Amino acid sequence: MTDSFAAANGRKVVSRTSAEELGKVTHIVVDVERRKVELLVVGKGRNARLVEWDDVSGFGPDAVMVADDSTLAAPHDDRGRAAADGQLDLLGKHALSDAGNDIGPVTDVVFDPATGAIETLVLRESEEPATSLLAAGSFAAVVRAPAD
Repeated sequence: MTDSFAAANGRKVVSRTSAEELGKVTHIVVDVERRKVELLVVGKGRNARLVEWDDVSGFGPDAVMVADDSTLAAPHDDRGRAAADGQLDLLGKHALSDAGNDIGPVTDVVFDPATGAIETLVLRESEEPATSLLAAGSFAAVVRAPAD
């Protein structure tokens, strides 16, 4: 079973302890080296809070489950603030090949909701395996150029 970043955007985040909705997913941040979801951003602006993937106990089609509201933390460093502001979200970023060519925007990312492992980058005109993702920053994602 797979899920996608575009489908997960706006999904409720719910406390397992209280069954209360804690907010909605607004951004998903990837650990490029591990090619895995690193953080979920819940809420927007000054109210944005971060959830580490390891603190997610369930990622279903209707809701994301966490133990309780203590698993959500305010951004505490530059990376956390950039994540909360959406600067580290892959969706909508330009995809550049390692040869320097613009290959269109990242329109979605397919991942395994059980493990957070990234499976596929969906670009405007192609799909690339997660192994092609080399780097991601506030402006672009760098992808290995396909072999000719």
